[in-house]
Amino acid sequence: MNLKEKLRSLFSSPAADENDTAIDIEQDGEVLFKEDIIHKVIEELEKRRTERSPLERQWTLNANFLVGNQYCEVNPYRGDIEQLEPVYDWLEREAFNAIAPLIETRIANLKKINYMMKVRPATNELDDYAKADVSTSILQYMQKASDFESKKNTMILWNELCGNCFWLSWWDKDKGEKYAIETVLEVGEDGIERKRERAYYQGDIDYGLITPYEIFPESIFKQGIENQRSIILEQVKSVEDIYDLYGIKVKGSAIETFELTPIASGGGFGYENTVVTIGHRTAENAEKIITYFEKPSKHKPNGRMIIIVGGEHLVYYGDLPYKQIPIVQCVCHEVAGQFFGKSTIENLIPLQRAYNGCINRIHEFIKRIALGNLLTEEGSIDIEEYEQNGLAPGAFLVYKSGSNPPAPVPNGALPAEIMQERYNLKNDMEYAAGVSQLMVNGATPSGITSGTAISNLMEIDNTRLSLTGDHIRNSVRKLASLWLEIYKRYANTRRILNYVGMNNIGKALIWSAEDINSYDVEYITENELLMSEDMQKQRFFDAYNMGLFTDKEGRIPERVKLRALEFMKIGSYSDIMNINSLQIQAAQRENVFFESGVIPKISEFDEHEIHIEEHLRYILQMDFQLLKLKKPEYAAALENHLKEHKQIVEAEEKQKAMMQMQSSMQ
Repeated sequence: MNLKEKLRSLFSSPAADENDTAIDIEQDGEVLFKEDIIHKVIEELEKRRTERSPLERQWTLNANFLVGNQYCEVNPYRGDIEQLEPVYDWLEREAFNAIAPLIETRIANLKKINYMMKVRPATNELDDYAKADVSTSILQYMQKASDFESKKNTMILWNELCGNCFWLSWWDKDKGEKYAIETVLEVGEDGIERKRERAYYQGDIDYGLITPYEIFPESIFKQGIENQRSIILEQVKSVEDIYDLYGIKVKGSAIETFELTPIASGGGFGYENTVVTIGHRTAENAEKIITYFEKPSKHKPNGRMIIIVGGEHLVYYGDLPYKQIPIVQCVCHEVAGQFFGKSTIENLIPLQRAYNGCINRIHEFIKRIALGNLLTEEGSIDIEEYEQNGLAPGAFLVYKSGSNPPAPVPNGALPAEIMQERYNLKNDMEYAAGVSQLMVNGATPSGITSGTAISNLMEIDNTRLSLTGDHIRNSVRKLASLWLEIYKRYANTRRILNYVGMNNIGKALIWSAEDINSYDVEYITENELLMSEDMQKQRFFDAYNMGLFTDKEGRIPERVKLRALEFMKIGSYSDIMNINSLQIQAAQRENVFFESGVIPKISEFDEHEIHIEEHLRYILQMDFQLLKLKKPEYAAALENHLKEHKQIVEAEEKQKAMMQMQSSMQ
């Protein structure tokens, strides 16, 4: 089968339209027809939905508490979120949402992490180093060209909300560069033949996020995607999206899904407040897409994939197009022996309820002092008038003659333990969220004043938060490895990758699947939560002040000064660069020119010693060895260029020595 036929048949169903045509045979010898396949998949989906339903209720409860609907609970019978009725109408029921700022703080710090990666070579051979360099360029280009940063930020939001989020990757035959156009005849619904141009593309990877609401594992008690024999996805898409994806027209229906809904809730003392709740809604003109992934096994060496649209259209039945299930999981906190992770919000919910109760009781005490409570004999005052008007300032309170006058109820002072409980609950919530006052609002806890203690507190915060950061980094690293495997399988044609390299010089990389032979991906930088930018900056300047960067003549190299300017984040620092800094950049650009076969000439304005240092630094690196392997003539040109610089320096030194000798003889 040639490439064009593969691309055409990737998402075409091998199943016949007739329901009585056998499609496959199970391991026990059972013959599968179209209706059997659809029935088995939907039946398995419903079984997994029932098993997962308690977790889904928890995710919905998390979402409600995050948006501020905090007087609610899951109905154990219906599985819906229901509002809790107050025990008394006068009870204060405001929600003082401390969860939202804590989660926002976590998200803001998790977004600081750098996710740029590189590929390790399969062996120590120079050819493998070259292929690893190509794979690294592919990954970095993919991250920059596919809006990865925005998708990653959305993934962090879902990960914090539900404790899980998933990446789904697939090969899209209609992406990439167009390589051919074919004119075909198609018969329309009116029976008239019309010409239409059909374009063929090289194809490329596409990927997106899958929420935990949409994924159903084989067992929720098997940890990790790799331990699941099968995964089922259930997604709700509009009929237009379904046609764009699979080229079939389906009749849409009303599908139940989730949405944010404002509702009215009692706030106490006769007041009402509006809260936002996560509940069910109906998506019109949509259908469900069920995708069944089965990993390779002894019975199915190539795995199996099934796509069902609307519960009746078998769009695809056949081998899994990839070596593994193309889903990568990310968790907030791992739970031993369980597939789904745990959100931080789950630990915060009971503390938030206690915090709301504590603050509301304090406010009730304040209102009792302001509004007043009276002790009165029965029948001595007009109760209805008192309930309607209260004790307005300057108003007369008429009581029955001969009875004792109403007396205010002594409230006493608010116990100090209640205020302390408020602060204790706030601290407990920060601890449960893995942050501290220093990370939330920049304030140090009481009693901590020394710089060492503050630094230790920051390090503890970053270490605890780095647990989630490491889970995210591991998921992105697995995602990159999956991309390389998919490219290795489908990127069979020569491709051109245009990107901007060092010193803003454009490069064109020609590659194919043959240039990928390693899936060992690692990060360029360490987890910034373990080694924050501020910590890196401080250690750099400590070494700078200690003179550790000075050369044998006691001078600080220009490249170190440039690094210091970058750490200081001085705007437009290139405007204040000295000549030596510009000479360094010029020499580095020449190194890039040699890689492209452009041979720069030595200029009379070159600072030869700086150029010698930068060219020699490049020659001693692995990149030059790869250049020498692939383009030996370019490498030889750079070596000759370096020799010319050295010859000029030697000639200048000889001339200077002769002049000194002549001046001494005079």
